[in-house]
Amino acid sequence: MDLQTLRHSCAHILAAAVKTLYPKAKLGIGPAIADGFYYDFAREEPFTPDDLGKIEEKMQQIIKANQSFEKEVLPKNDAQKL
Repeated sequence: MDLQTLRHSCAHILAAAVKTLYPKAKLGIGPAIADGFYYDFAREEPFTPDDLGKIEEKMQQIIKANQSFEKEVLPKNDAQKL
């Protein structure tokens, strides 16, 4: 796996962790970037340092579960239906 793919996957794991812990959080964008990855979230209250610890712990649980996920490239119409 190349570094760009790894960072992209980490962004998805971050989003999954946040949505599990904070279901009302709305997802923005979450790209891989030159120095790592990030994800924009919208919530009524900002994340606290305690929240960040919980998110990191949840990410580790998701990683340890070794769930498979794969990149799938679809035509735009098919992706919109999905």
